[in-house]
Amino acid sequence: MLKRLLPRQDSFFQLFQQAADKLLLASTEFSNMLEHLDNQQHFVDEIAKHEEEADQIAHTNFELLHKTFITPFDRHDIHELTSTLDDIIDLINRIAQRFPFYQLKVVPEETIQLSKLSVEAVNNLRQVIYCLPSLKNSSRIFEYCNAIDTTESKAHKVVLAGEKKLFLDEQDFKQFFKIKEIYAHTKLVINRCQDVANIVKGIVLEYS
Repeated sequence: MLKRLLPRQDSFFQLFQQAADKLLLASTEFSNMLEHLDNQQHFVDEIAKHEEEADQIAHTNFELLHKTFITPFDRHDIHELTSTLDDIIDLINRIAQRFPFYQLKVVPEETIQLSKLSVEAVNNLRQVIYCLPSLKNSSRIFEYCNAIDTTESKAHKVVLAGEKKLFLDEQDFKQFFKIKEIYAHTKLVINRCQDVANIVKGIVLEYS
């Protein structure tokens, strides 16, 4: 954020960007998995690899935070940003792990729509993170944050429509709760993207 004043602190921004890249890969793999459930274990394994690598990125960022006396912005915000980015990919990994456990071979169309919206939200979040190093990008940051809010509104409608169909059509109570949980956790990915966007907006407002 204060790159021109603190040029030595680029490592924080690079690590944030690496985390956002891993997050986009994981969300994309999850969305692809829902359309290829016959090969779900491949996607589950790939997502787990991205999650492990993201954990290492977060660990490196925390170590850097402990070693750095002067940070580009508030230490608490760096910690929150690192933690919440890592929480999102952890969440995607936990959702993916449920598929072979639940033996889900088919899912409603709304879950696929929701997964694509999660990719949309994550992609906009990635753009937010890549804009973060410079205050000159503040207007673009707010545009991407607003796009995440729009995606969340669309996702909310998809979840309502999907849950309505579940209540009306699904007779197998086990399947009902499995799909309902997938809806809830996938929607939570998008909500967590909003959380990160709000952290970044707070940083921009503080230093503008």
